[in-house]
Amino acid sequence: MQHSILWLFLILAGASIIVFTYVYLSSKKANQSDQGMNQPLKKRFWFLLILFVILGIFASVTIPKSPYYLFADETPARVLHVAAMQYAFILSNDAINPESPQGETDLVLPLNELIEFRVTSLDVNHGFAIYDANNQLIAQTQAMPGYVNRLRWKFTSPGKYNILCLEFCGMDHQGMRSSFTVK
Repeated sequence: MQHSILWLFLILAGASIIVFTYVYLSSKKANQSDQGMNQPLKKRFWFLLILFVILGIFASVTIPKSPYYLFADETPARVLHVAAMQYAFILSNDAINPESPQGETDLVLPLNELIEFRVTSLDVNHGFAIYDANNQLIAQTQAMPGYVNRLRWKFTSPGKYNILCLEFCGMDHQGMRSSFTVK
């Protein structure tokens, strides 16, 4: 899936380079005897039409595959509440009270079932990123004060998953970590 998006991007980038090179070369300074470009409005119309068609195809292929639409029609098997604060993530099966945030340790999530993470922040913006055992980014969203982002994911491999902050949030940003296990 990622390779096809990469190839689509490379093809679009190559086509864009060719089009802009053509536009640059065709817009050289005209001689006094030249009458200018023939039908410039028609050429501009076709250029913009082709550009918008390519952008429309690119958007229609990539947007539906984003995590926000991937599991939109399914009901989550479990909801996990996440509150980020300098310099920790608090995870809980129940809603987290901002006045006295308390979470759970050693969380175990079910394998092959949809989990909804409800992510917020209690102080500043944070990144909420889930990494697998190979340190590959699985999914991520922003943790923002006063707002709850919903991230849905289905874990297909058992093991320990790490949570790291992806947005610089202060002096101990690199130490902002948590984890859970999928069985």
